[in-house]
Amino acid sequence: MADVQPFRALRYAPDLDPAAAICPPYDTISPEQQRALHERAPYNAVHIELAEDNGGDRYARAATTLNGWRTGGTLRREERPAFYLYRQRFTHNGRTYTRSLLFARLRLEPWEAGVVLPHEQTFGAPKEDRLKLLRATHLNASPVFLIYRDDARVTRSLEAAQDIPPIADFTADDGQHHALVRIDDPAATAALSDVFSGRTLYVADGHHRYETALGYRDECRAGAGRWTGDEPENFALVALAAAGDPGLLVLPIHRVTAVATPAAEALARLRKLFRVQDIGPDPSQIVAALAAAGEGAFGLATTTSPNVHLLTLADAAAVDAILPPDRSPEWRRLDYAIANYAILRHALGLTEAQMSDHEVLWFTADAGEAVQSVRSGAAGYAVLLNPVPVERILAMAGAGERMPQKSTFFYPKVPTGLVFNLLED
Repeated sequence: MADVQPFRALRYAPDLDPAAAICPPYDTISPEQQRALHERAPYNAVHIELAEDNGGDRYARAATTLNGWRTGGTLRREERPAFYLYRQRFTHNGRTYTRSLLFARLRLEPWEAGVVLPHEQTFGAPKEDRLKLLRATHLNASPVFLIYRDDARVTRSLEAAQDIPPIADFTADDGQHHALVRIDDPAATAALSDVFSGRTLYVADGHHRYETALGYRDECRAGAGRWTGDEPENFALVALAAAGDPGLLVLPIHRVTAVATPAAEALARLRKLFRVQDIGPDPSQIVAALAAAGEGAFGLATTTSPNVHLLTLADAAAVDAILPPDRSPEWRRLDYAIANYAILRHALGLTEAQMSDHEVLWFTADAGEAVQSVRSGAAGYAVLLNPVPVERILAMAGAGERMPQKSTFFYPKVPTGLVFNLLED
């Protein structure tokens, strides 16, 4: 049973500029952006989310900053528990979208309980990083982004908040518009908690944060003399979105590799599995061709041709034989599984160790950036993919399957700094 609750958020003082306060989540911040955000404002959330090291303990620095902000009034804790309805308006490829999310706190449950389901495999290093920050600050700085299947009762409950004046309403430097509405009427919050109870929730983004929160809770429980199950460490900050929200945009995550396998060898292996067609030099052409071809289609940029190749399955049985036999047929049909095993490992020759080495294999949601990496000589190959439909993501999670790492990019990221969840009574 999903236990979704209102919470006493820690928020920026109303006289501060929220556009200068928010930052992206830690795993999308480049070193250059990190420096720029630190200089953007002395109260930018990056000072906690991804504090600069400067030869010291950046986790301790984040904790010191947080304590100073609370003492000095930069951050203030709300008097009453509340939900926060958040609307994020953004543009992608010339089209404008609005995505609605509900900030809340969620009682943590292990994956095997089936209350919260993951859809993607995770890396170890980010979890250790987030655990160190959580230990130092006792704060959920960024939410876990969750999806729930559409429900008329949830929709009606959120529609009742449409007329509440926002407590934050601003446009950020990147052109995205943000509006935050506080829902603190006890009857309304009780109704929202009730409509979410018994629901299954699916992780869209933040697998590392959720697993870190579980680990931190277990640490605290092991060190406590008495444990009731209602301590603040039993909860995590979440942002909930409906699966049918028209603003729930999933982008593909393309693979870029510096492996130096000769293109003639790679293409010879690929032609035994795929039909290979030259599309043209413009990345937008291959993106359109991928969309038209649908499932089982891939783009391949190489250093030996100005054109991007379109790969479409020619021998599905031969491709299936390359994939792990212990995974389900549905998993083996995933484009991202095929890309990892049939293209990257089999055709391009990446080893298992290289598949997790970010110096050899890296990722981007921008097809143009992926192709340019090859043309500039920074990479040997780029593998371009279609996005995974939301319903396919939920179905895989519901079946207990985890997709390969970096299979989905929910765009845009939920910013850090709109609300924080303090892990103390």
